Amino acid sequence: MSVALARLSSQLLVEGREPNGVVSHFGALQGQDLPGVIASMALRATGDRQDVIEAFNAGEIVRTWPQRGTLHVVGADRVRDVLVVARERTWPQTVRRRQQLGIDDDVLDRARETARAAVGSGITRAELVKAWKRAGIATEQGRAYHLIFHLSLEGLLVWGPIKGSEQLLVALDDWVPQAQTARYEDIVADIVTRYVTSHAPTTRKDVGWWANLPLRDVDRAFAASTLIERDGYWWGPENSVPASPRSLHLLPGFDEMLLGYSDRMASLQADHVFDVCPGNNGVFTPTIMLGGRVIGTWKRATREVAFFEQPSRALRKRVAKKLAEVPL
Repeated sequence: MSVALARLSSQLLVEGREPNGVVSHFGALQGQDLPGVIASMALRATGDRQDVIEAFNAGEIVRTWPQRGTLHVVGADRVRDVLVVARERTWPQTVRRRQQLGIDDDVLDRARETARAAVGSGITRAELVKAWKRAGIATEQGRAYHLIFHLSLEGLLVWGPIKGSEQLLVALDDWVPQAQTARYEDIVADIVTRYVTSHAPTTRKDVGWWANLPLRDVDRAFAASTLIERDGYWWGPENSVPASPRSLHLLPGFDEMLLGYSDRMASLQADHVFDVCPGNNGVFTPTIMLGGRVIGTWKRATREVAFFEQPSRALRKRVAKKLAEVPL
């Protein structure tokens, strides 16, 4: 079986689970784009898009910044644990940016107290920014984003329920039952195990990059796990349902099947990288995958498709049918 086909199985694109089970399997899913990650989860879930939204609204899953300074969806039962690692690994990497934005301890103190007073049972980003402005806190030029990011790393705020098209910020301690965090080493081991299980076959380098962990920590987690190394790749202990070379998937732009690896060449040919990420700026176009390989792109707003090579009439019909089923 090819690497790409094996990954389709590990990534639950062959056999799904309920939304909370999808998140538990992955540990964390790329969540920069809220509609995109809802679709990614729905494509892996036994229910539909509304079931994913209800899992957010029930407090089973949340969004925060557990690694690499990037928004991910994580289980509410693990959010405090992953933030322990984020504070150890990501926080030191943000000091210079805070200094550039003029966010000192006094600004953070005022932002923190204003957020505590304003958040209530849930607040939109725009409402929180207005509260900060009223308190005399500058929010322009990325400051609002960085303040939300920092207070989320602290464990004060978390993205919780969804209201209309927006996700509300809530106080973590009010939204998620308090629990004692695990030991740092145990949290790291859990992160590594879930990543490999959900992304296998994958490499040591992929793990370190995805989890923002030094390779010595990755190796320590490998040594204490039941994960398996074979032919330079790491595999989970579970047997997954095999994927068909004819399996067809239309995935959102920030889907783990492509973005979950530092090296994406198992699914994407080098000469089509700029088709998928046109500006080479981290903004990815939704993809069409056949047998785990990207064969084209599609647009969420217009539902237009673009193939890298001329498709057969049968394949074009399959893609059109699949496009109508994408849970957007």
